[in-house]
Amino acid sequence: MKKDLLKLAAVLSLIMIGLIMAGCGESRSPFAGTYKSVEPFAGKNYIDLTLQEDGRGTWTVAGKTIEFTWLVNEGKIWIYTKPGAILIVTPTDAGRMLSADMSGDWHPGCPPNACIVFKRISEGG
Repeated sequence: MKKDLLKLAAVLSLIMIGLIMAGCGESRSPFAGTYKSVEPFAGKNYIDLTLQEDGRGTWTVAGKTIEFTWLVNEGKIWIYTKPGAILIVTPTDAGRMLSADMSGDWHPGCPPNACIVFKRISEGG
């Protein structure tokens, strides 16, 4: 009985955290749309990035697609993948350009040697 209550409490806690996170952040509308990397990733393939207004998105490279969720906080786009990775993307040019920090470290900007720059190719998600 006690284990069941603990499990229920854990599930309810996760639901509450999800609801709180969904309510956090700034409007996604200015950044929702489809983007393409300006240069090929690792010199091989371009990356397609789609940000939907509902907070879902996809990252596609070399025919492989990764789904993620995203939000805007303090003017930056935070991408959360299902395995637990977090990417911080810095919008510029009123959201028409995005710089993704691929270094794995927390930088105030995007290091040139570990940065993927995306350009918006369509509006809306």
